[in-house]
Amino acid sequence: MSPVTEHAESTPAPALSAAGSDPQPVDVEPTLARLLPVRFTASGSEYFRIWIVNLLLIVVTLGGYVPFAKARRLRYFYANTLVDGQPLAFHGDAWKMFRGFLVMVVLFGAYAVSSYVSDWVSLGAFVVLALLWPALWRSSIMFRLGNTSWRGLRMSFEGTRADAYRALLPLFVPTLLILGATAWYTNGGDPKDPVTMVAAWGLMLPALGASMLLLLALAPWTMWRIKAYQHSGYRYAQVAAQYTGRKRAFYLLALKLLLVALLALVVFVTGVGLVAGFAQSGKMNVTTATWGLHGLLALLVWIVTTWMTALAAAGLQNLAWNHTDSPELRFSSALRTGAFTGLKIRNMLLVVITLGLYRPFAVVNETRMRLEALQARASGDIDAWLARAGSSAGTGSGEMSGDFFGFDIGL
Repeated sequence: MSPVTEHAESTPAPALSAAGSDPQPVDVEPTLARLLPVRFTASGSEYFRIWIVNLLLIVVTLGGYVPFAKARRLRYFYANTLVDGQPLAFHGDAWKMFRGFLVMVVLFGAYAVSSYVSDWVSLGAFVVLALLWPALWRSSIMFRLGNTSWRGLRMSFEGTRADAYRALLPLFVPTLLILGATAWYTNGGDPKDPVTMVAAWGLMLPALGASMLLLLALAPWTMWRIKAYQHSGYRYAQVAAQYTGRKRAFYLLALKLLLVALLALVVFVTGVGLVAGFAQSGKMNVTTATWGLHGLLALLVWIVTTWMTALAAAGLQNLAWNHTDSPELRFSSALRTGAFTGLKIRNMLLVVITLGLYRPFAVVNETRMRLEALQARASGDIDAWLARAGSSAGTGSGEMSGDFFGFDIGL
């Protein structure tokens, strides 16, 4: 659970689950469970004032204000996220976030520059980035959770660094193969000799195709590993979350996304055929046909992108929270894809019509729908959790290695 960010891919973390570092099974009668309702009380007009000031300062500072803007936004969003009537709070130090921001700028700046040197240098830079990324990702989660509190007690994250590397490894291996195949093709033949270039292409194309298929095949598994790593590491008041989701559900979600893309392709091909038929029959001139195809393509790209984004966001949220629980605390999420897609389409239209000024209202609307689709039910006494945790839980964030890296990767 990543707490709320401006990008609708993140959701704040209510109190987390299961009991202690070595949880013991507890038989709890379902009738004793108490609902902890989640409400989001932010308003678009209030957030607009924060957003416009942040935007102006980011422009004036040439991007240097980004971490400070994120800290302001998180404090506002957290303060307006109520779990059982009690707000979350964000305690992150914007200057520590700025240090993490500089680390990210240096890393990605070096990677971007390396691509202008040579493909092999770019490949080496990617390897370095891949070696560092899981550790930085874990640190960012620790920073975010360690600086998030509910009812005066901070949360924490106990995922190990080794598990972070294991979670992301399936993503990096095929990507490394793709970059390696591309670098080999670029440097494996003489551009002045067509024969060597064709031979290099003939060897590179199968390797590139196989690597891309491998990446697509491993993507749902990787997302399952990421969610399992995140949601099994959440801690609150010595209460430990456990993730029980299955890989199969992530592959089913990926299949739905693929079917949406195929449906869009069928609609576009059909539209091309109809437009071509009208043009050949003389019922439509070539210029009108060309503009019609461009308009059809733009409309399809917009609708399909919005639909797939909403489907992925709703699916991942439901898969993540419907399988995060413990004997003491259980979560559920009922974010409906149709309603969320409709909201995103309406928001996008209003953002375009207002030349971007509706953006903060859109973010608030989408965040409200996502958060209020969540429910938590507590079977234990929350006051007893707080008493059991004592003062030690509140000091955990300062002891985390993630306290230096104050950036948020967003996974």
